[in-house]
Amino acid sequence: MSAVTAPLRRSHPTLLPDEQRHLRVVDAPATRHTLVYALAMIVVFGAAVFGAVSLNAMAAGASVEARALESHVAEAERMYAQRVADVAELEDPARIRAAALELGMVPAGPVRHLTLERNLPADGAVPDTPGDPGSPDPLKPLLSAER
Repeated sequence: MSAVTAPLRRSHPTLLPDEQRHLRVVDAPATRHTLVYALAMIVVFGAAVFGAVSLNAMAAGASVEARALESHVAEAERMYAQRVADVAELEDPARIRAAALELGMVPAGPVRHLTLERNLPADGAVPDTPGDPGSPDPLKPLLSAER
């Protein structure tokens, strides 16, 4: 075994003469445009507040209009219900009977039926003697039959 010595390690790296300086000259600071920035922010926030207030005013106006429409609908529904009740009252058979009696009408008597002994063409019956076969209109004899 040969004993070769390892190179020594330095705890601090060696610096070149230019790198040894840790201080440097600083340039003049850049000018800040604080006034321009502040004015821009005031304009942005002002526009945001104006927009929020405008939207709130528009919503309030729409709310008033909606409330007016709802009251109009409620009134129309009330009138409809009243008219339905009026129609039901006017259609009442007891009221109609009382109004008829006030006008001098009398109740109907017993029901009678009439029976015809002969058939009429209007009833759909065909007479015993058919029309003339040479007649241009076959319905004419049926319509002119005695009644």
